[in-house]
Amino acid sequence: MTPRVWAAVAAAGAIAPGCPGQPAAVHDRPGWRLVWHDEFDGPTLDAGKWRVEYAALVKNQELQFYTEDEVYIEDGCLVLRSRERDHGGRAYTSGLVDTQDRFAQVFGRFEVRARLPKGRGLWPAHWMLPEDHPAWPPELDIMELLGHEPDTVHCTQHWGTWPDNASRGTHLKADDFSAGFHTFALEWSPDRLDWFIDDKLAFTSMGEVPQIPFYLILNTAVGGQWPGNPDDTTVFPQTHQIDYVRVYERAGGKVSLLQTRSPHGRILLDPARHVFEPGEAVTATAEPAFGYRFAGWEGLGAGLEEGPGAGPSVRLVMDGSRTLAARFEPDPALHPRLRPAGAVASSAESEWVGPEFAVDGLPGTRWASAGGDPQTLTIDLGALARVQTVRVVWENARPGDWELGASSDGRVWRTIHRASKADAAPDVVAGPAEPVRYLRATAENRATPWGISIWEFEVYGRLLDGAGDGSP
Repeated sequence: MTPRVWAAVAAAGAIAPGCPGQPAAVHDRPGWRLVWHDEFDGPTLDAGKWRVEYAALVKNQELQFYTEDEVYIEDGCLVLRSRERDHGGRAYTSGLVDTQDRFAQVFGRFEVRARLPKGRGLWPAHWMLPEDHPAWPPELDIMELLGHEPDTVHCTQHWGTWPDNASRGTHLKADDFSAGFHTFALEWSPDRLDWFIDDKLAFTSMGEVPQIPFYLILNTAVGGQWPGNPDDTTVFPQTHQIDYVRVYERAGGKVSLLQTRSPHGRILLDPARHVFEPGEAVTATAEPAFGYRFAGWEGLGAGLEEGPGAGPSVRLVMDGSRTLAARFEPDPALHPRLRPAGAVASSAESEWVGPEFAVDGLPGTRWASAGGDPQTLTIDLGALARVQTVRVVWENARPGDWELGASSDGRVWRTIHRASKADAAPDVVAGPAEPVRYLRATAENRATPWGISIWEFEVYGRLLDGAGDGSP
């Protein structure tokens, strides 16, 4: 559809009222069955459906700190507010919510009705990432808008292996998307992707279609490489209002889809896919995240061949589409996470990625070193402690080799772990037998052209004086 035709469609009445008021009736669509939704008609955001970001994410040269107080429910709308406000070393605050570890789906119709903010430097988006795929891409962008062009939305598919990634998409001009509510949708089939705006087909992609579950993200970034930074024309505060989010699955399909839900863990499938012929068998294995243990299954149904013994591995016969959920619970054997008294590093790429961000308890912030080998990150627990476990969560800029040292006084060190790394998977190391106060990661032989980067340096144990136990 050309921009001129699209503008004519918008002018004919695409803008319609959204929240406030009573929520609209929620029902299936022709050919689609509603499987997950949020109308935002309660007093607060449903934490069982949404995770609220709290972090100064380091990406795209963005300027915002995502905070919880910029996310709220008002008059039946989810509101993501953006303000010019100093917080955590950033000049702006904004809101981001996602369904990671709460909801993900492969294929279906993903629909968001929203009124978008505007102004130079604002970047609202509705997008999707894989639930269990640590590398980027792939990514599906249902909608993106640059605030200085409030009449234009972008729909994009990203794929490939970074840095050899690729994308295809389109942009469409219509009326001012900040002037009223519009519905943005992506219909995802095994062999194609179709984008819709106000139920009008906007773009189709027929190649490189992902075959794994994705979760939803709604946010407004401030600044960055693509939208540019706010200037004197940008008015704050701005609000990104979301009337509803609805997800459907296709009704009466000829194949069986296996959707999985696994908060605090993941479900591994053998064969490793989510589309099956009727009667085909699949083995599902529940794998808990660090700090959790398997607690049972939901959604096994009549297809369970191995009885209700419900071990972490079960075999299913796909006699129709189904949703399988694994339940995990905190592992009581794990000691509390200790809050370090401080962290120092051999170098930092910038003030936004200093060593303190590796021990702040926020998975979206990180320490990143300057270039050169070796690099060190040293943690001070503030007192002697019995350390049960150390977990280092690496970013993609990982070392080729690393070691973990321990010390009671910061002068005499003993190496308690040494390993080569083939990937950026987290390392979990048993603590030393004797009490220690300091821990030091030494990384060298960089596996990438960049410095070394750690999302979180986690220490679990108990201080000998009993102070400081608990999660940060």
